[in-house]
Amino acid sequence: MFRRMLWRISPPLVMLFLAGCNALVAGDPVATIDADLTMYAAESDMIRSAATAESNMARETVIAASTRVAELSLVNAALGATLRANYTGTPEVVAVVVNAEDMGSSRDVGMMDDASGGQSQTGDMTVTDLATAASLDANSGCASGSVRQFSPNVPEIYVTARVTDLRAGADFQVVWFRDDSLIYEVGWRPTYSKSFECIWFYATPEDFAFAPGAYSATMTVDGLELGSASFEILTN
Repeated sequence: MFRRMLWRISPPLVMLFLAGCNALVAGDPVATIDADLTMYAAESDMIRSAATAESNMARETVIAASTRVAELSLVNAALGATLRANYTGTPEVVAVVVNAEDMGSSRDVGMMDDASGGQSQTGDMTVTDLATAASLDANSGCASGSVRQFSPNVPEIYVTARVTDLRAGADFQVVWFRDDSLIYEVGWRPTYSKSFECIWFYATPEDFAFAPGAYSATMTVDGLELGSASFEILTN
């Protein structure tokens, strides 16, 4: 009878024992690995997505920077073109020293003038900054700014120069050309001597038509060429 009871009780005990053993055993290794791989794959996808987003942002930044550089290049090119269009250029004559031998009879050594207080003026005459201008400084009589391009509607075009030791009787002439054709000339002979003077000549549309084209003005003193100033008259 004891054996029968033991047999009846044993299967449940065995099953309970086995369940307890299963509870003491660690989780399924395969399931754990699968879970880890799934987590790693998810993290990899997140990293890849983040890297792709950063790469796209970097590419967009580079494209934006390239576009900005291109825009700045266009701005610089436009500014350069504007500066070139308004650039007055270096005067063709930096300095011309006219000595007594060059000037001949109009430059007598020992010439007197009122400004010298009766002292002889023996220095050489120097002509600098020959240029064209649209207007003059009201105080100095010098060019208010060198100009190389003019509208056909301007009232006058000036040719200016700075003279040191200006001598009375010096025969200044300015000859105007369109291309190579002489179109106008004007002269001036000062009746005074002066240590410094801005001299100027001008032409108006009554002297010659201010038609679009390339022009130049050549200045001489006693037949000695001092230099030329070139300029343009633009279309409207």
